Order: sequence, then structure tokens, then C-alpha cells
Amino acid sequence: MRRTFVIRVEDKAGAFLKAARVIGSCGGNIVRTSYNRSVDSHTMFLEVAADKESVFERISEGLGWMGYLEDDEEDTILISIAIPDVPNAVMPVLEILSRYNVNISYMNAQDNGTPIQHFKMAIHIDDPSMTKAVLDSIAEHYEITILDYEMTDKVLDNTVFYMKFAADMRDILSLNESDSKEMMICSNRIMQILDNRGELPFKTFEYVKKFAEFVVKYSGKAFDPRYSCEDVGDLRLHTIEPPCGSTVYVLESDDSLLFVDGGFSCYADDTFKFIESKIPDLASKDREIFITHPDLDHVGLCPYFAKVRLSGSAYDDFLAEEEGRDRYRESNPNHAPYYRISAIIAQYKPFGVDWMDVIGRRRGDDVYENIGSFHFGGHEFVAFEGNGGHVDGDTILVCEDLGLVFTGDDLINVKGSTKEQREFNTLAPYLMQSVNMDS
Repeated sequence: MRRTFVIRVEDKAGAFLKAARVIGSCGGNIVRTSYNRSVDSHTMFLEVAADKESVFERISEGLGWMGYLEDDEEDTILISIAIPDVPNAVMPVLEILSRYNVNISYMNAQDNGTPIQHFKMAIHIDDPSMTKAVLDSIAEHYEITILDYEMTDKVLDNTVFYMKFAADMRDILSLNESDSKEMMICSNRIMQILDNRGELPFKTFEYVKKFAEFVVKYSGKAFDPRYSCEDVGDLRLHTIEPPCGSTVYVLESDDSLLFVDGGFSCYADDTFKFIESKIPDLASKDREIFITHPDLDHVGLCPYFAKVRLSGSAYDDFLAEEEGRDRYRESNPNHAPYYRISAIIAQYKPFGVDWMDVIGRRRGDDVYENIGSFHFGGHEFVAFEGNGGHVDGDTILVCEDLGLVFTGDDLINVKGSTKEQREFNTLAPYLMQSVNMDS
């Protein structure tokens, strides 16, 4: 763990030596220093690494006893703001700081040969209750990262926490500006939801971050799904199990392919390349996909297909998205920010409804209702839509003469999960808050 100490030193020889002795005697290791005498002859930034929180506490006591930590040191926040390298770009930030009567105790920025300059500032806000407003106002203009802070006010702790979380997610996922901003907004909403419930944010945000790290860890060359292949009647069934998200099934006839579910968008390219390695003539075959329901972890491959078969309820969900309305999982305000963060992590992008083929619509009250059928490879496949609980439009697909039932998320073989799938399953409840929307 690391912490940055902003210290006030005497402008004479040996001042840094005294601070270094205190830090070293307490078991801390100085890993970064920042000092510019021409800017401020008394302010020095020391980033210290230690293996225990108690080390930082002893260092604070020692530096405080020497008079190197001011009384208001606890109210100092060290931030970095990415500002375009164009005339007057810094003005909105300075105007915000002036409006809220914020004092800049340190600032460092210089031309680095790129279109962006990173302004590093140590700021002090007299009224901690206004800190959230200050940081949020700056974030409306530019990307802001909290480098370090020493405050105990609950509102500020939460504000700094979600901003640091959003910055971490940006770095883990290499997010663009638009997704970074959406990540910040959704993180703020989740923080408010948890605060209103009186819940601490740490575990929820930790698990969401683990999901992002998980996705990156098993992508690209590390993508290694469990695979099996078997003959089913006169068809061949390929089963591809990615590290997380839905299993992808591929039924192969002589000249056609039927996919059932498409996994996460973040694994779409990896999954398609993997399937091509197992079905070399994939590009020459007619192909279509059936999705059991419209959740993010089942629709990733849909953009690869000219025909997407689905239930009427699932179609309505995508249509709402097409028309700028909330999707089913976003309809609950408490679930919406989790869904949107999951969409960013999963790299989901809307793919339109023009090529969707609605099999049928649920009309009655049966637990499962036959909503329609289609044929593939000379066999009839019947779709049965459930009565809710997981998500609207949830269906199972049955081919009676082949003895095949594709159950989507209505029936899952948890005991048969891979190590990676079991790891992901521990994260899922924190990503959506509720796997089942109305049960």
C-alpha cells in the first residue's frame, strides 16, 4: 500500500533528511518525491510504500511532531486533471476553484509533447461538505484522478472512493472518453444508492473491479474456452464454454449453422475465431442465431449474423434501446447503474433490430408457453417462453426428435462449471444486484 504525504519543510539544508529519517525509522519506503523550490520552497510531496496501515500512522505522528504536517493537512487532496494543451483550457478549472473558494497549495504541469497536459494539484477546501461539488464540477469538464487524500468526512470519502474507482476502471479497460464519463456517472449513482442503504461500498466496487480484471485476464491469447463436439442425429453439436457469460452452442448441418446464444460482446471476436478453428468452412455456410433471452452475456455474437431469432418480449427489449428508452434491466433505478457498468465492461454496443426475426409472443398464463417454432437441418425447434422471474423474454428451445433442450439461464449445471466460471459466478450477484428481476 502507498500514501502521499504533503509536508511543509524549512527552506534550509537537511530538511528532507529529517523527514526521510522519520519515514525510514517507522518502516516506510519513499518511492516518489516531488519538490520544486522555484514554485514553493516549503512544500514537498513524498509517496511512501509500507505493508501496514500502522506504519503510515507512525509516520504521520513523527512528521507532525516535527511540525512538518500542518493542522489542516487532513483536508488536502492531491488530484491530477487531464487538460487539453490549448489556450485558456485551464480556465474552467480555475474558475471552479475560485467559485468554491478552494486554495491551491501546490500545482505542477508542463508541456509533454502530447495534446494533453496533466495538471497535478494539491487543493484545500475549507468546507468538506463542498468537496463533492468541487470534484464533480471539474469532472464535468475534464478527466480527473484522485491521487491521494487524507480526510474522514463520509461524503468526501465516498466521493473520492468512487472517483478513484472510475479512474482504475478506465486504466484496466482502456476506456475512451465517453465510456470513462459514463463509468464516473454510474459509479456516483451506485455510491448514492449504497449510502442511502447505509451500506459500505468497498465490497461491491471491489467485485465490479474484479469483473473488469477478469475480462481482461482471459481475453485475446488467454482466451481458452472449454470445448466439446458430438454427433446428435444427423447434426453435429459444438459446445463452447467461455470463461464467463453464456455457453455458445453451434449446431452444424451439411451447409448451415445454428448458433444458440452468443456470450459476452467482449469475447465475441475471440469466440468467433475459436469456432472458425473448429469449423474451417464456417464462412461458406449459412448461419443464424437464436438467443434464449436478451441479457448482456447472451447476445455478444449477434452482430455477426444477418438473422437473429428471439421471442417478442426480447425483441421489445432491444426496440426500447433502439428508441432511446430504458431496457428491462434498466427499468429499476437501483439496478440501472450496475447494468450500465456491466455493459461498459462487457464492451456491449447496440446492434439494432432490423435483422431480428420474432418467433412469436407469449399470450397466456402457463409457466412455459409455446410461442412458435422454426426449422433447421430438417428438424423442428420449438421455443417456450417462461412467465418471468429472470428477465422478460426468457425462453428455452426444444428439438424433440433430437432430444435437445437449450435452457438458457433457466437451468444451469453449476457443478459442471470450469474453474474460471466458478470464479465469475462469485462476482455476478454484485454486478446486477439481482439476477432475477421479479421473483
